[in-house]
Amino acid sequence: MSWIFRTVSIPLMPSFRGGAAARRQEAIARAFESEVRREFRAAAEFTGVRTKTHVAAGVTITTPRIGGVVMGPPVTFTVELMPGMVPSDLLAPARRVAEAVGGRGVRIEPIAGRWLRVVVLEEPEPEPAPPAPRRLRSRPLVTPCTAETAEGPHSFR
Repeated sequence: MSWIFRTVSIPLMPSFRGGAAARRQEAIARAFESEVRREFRAAAEFTGVRTKTHVAAGVTITTPRIGGVVMGPPVTFTVELMPGMVPSDLLAPARRVAEAVGGRGVRIEPIAGRWLRVVVLEEPEPEPAPPAPRRLRSRPLVTPCTAETAEGPHSFR
């Protein structure tokens, strides 16, 4: 029996470099997610998108809940609306978070029920052009009167 030297796909000594890089990426993602959550909570409190409840133990401040954060371009996060809120209420805090993470605009998309997806944009969306004036009728609104009455052009009966 002869020995044939082949490359072995399984290393004899385990390499921990791949695991370290994955752990480093996970740590960066967790830090980014906690930073977005903290930034959104502070922005919601500052802009008044919160509820204050006074209880015997003190004051409880509740802000809209963030479900998940995706770090890749574009940065997106999901937010659950509190009862009585509309999607436009989240525009001010979302813009503040966008500025904090390096974006220049936001787009808010409904997902399901009270959940919204906030997408941080690299460039702000262009404002829609104002609608062109529409002509409602095909004929002029004032039609000239060609026939004069017997008393004159300005007489009324």
